[in-house]
Amino acid sequence: MYAMDRTNLTYLLADEGPYTVFAPVQASFSNFRLKHNISHIDQYPEEKLSEILRYHFVTGRYSLSDMAEGYYPTLLKEKTTGNPIDLFIEKYDFFRINGLNVIDEPDLASVNGYIQSINTVLEIPDLMDHLSINKDFSMIFQILKRKDIDPEFITRLSNSDRVTLFAPTDAALRSYLDSHFDWETIDDVPVEFLNAMLSDHLVDQGNIVLKDIFPDISMSTLSGWEIAVHIDYPRWKVMAGTAKIAELNIRDIQGSNGIIHQVDRVLRPR
Repeated sequence: MYAMDRTNLTYLLADEGPYTVFAPVQASFSNFRLKHNISHIDQYPEEKLSEILRYHFVTGRYSLSDMAEGYYPTLLKEKTTGNPIDLFIEKYDFFRINGLNVIDEPDLASVNGYIQSINTVLEIPDLMDHLSINKDFSMIFQILKRKDIDPEFITRLSNSDRVTLFAPTDAALRSYLDSHFDWETIDDVPVEFLNAMLSDHLVDQGNIVLKDIFPDISMSTLSGWEIAVHIDYPRWKVMAGTAKIAELNIRDIQGSNGIIHQVDRVLRPR
């Protein structure tokens, strides 16, 4: 509560919302201070603390049983577009937030939403974080973590410069591997090919929010390849010239330094 008072965000708790608040227990701030090498929360920059706290608010009134697996927009906005930064919910025999099993006390109901007590302070995810927490991105994350991959990709996906990534699912990458009889795993793929493939999926033109696009948009990938996103409701297509090369499964997965659009095929020039 002290952190909310310090950042002048206490009004959100009384706002009509509705909100679902993932509220860190008091002990979690002790770990937060240790991580950031500070002895008191006052030593942490107020603006950054405000951003972290806003990231713990989800728009909508959700009990844990109400929440489906997927991405949820928070009250923290990406600075160049105002698009909400997402957190990711997993539900199996467990409930995870951004890959963490952190629920302490669930479903504390209030007139304007729910408080879900958690045992950690959530970190604001960059694009590498988003790739690491969603199981459907495990293969592209594995590619990026290969020791021989151009480190520039990690830099672009982890720093403060805004980029747009078209991220193929594991199913898309497995299908592509199957089309090459001598490639059984990611480790079998020559690094030169992987570097070129990543360049074809990364757009270094800022944080491109597709939900704001009508009717379509063209862009250049890092490799200089021209692609376009075309809307043919309810389908969203990635086009190269007049040829459809993929469909968008999930759009606008917002991170702190850019945005991810999930595609169902590996994007390769024909």
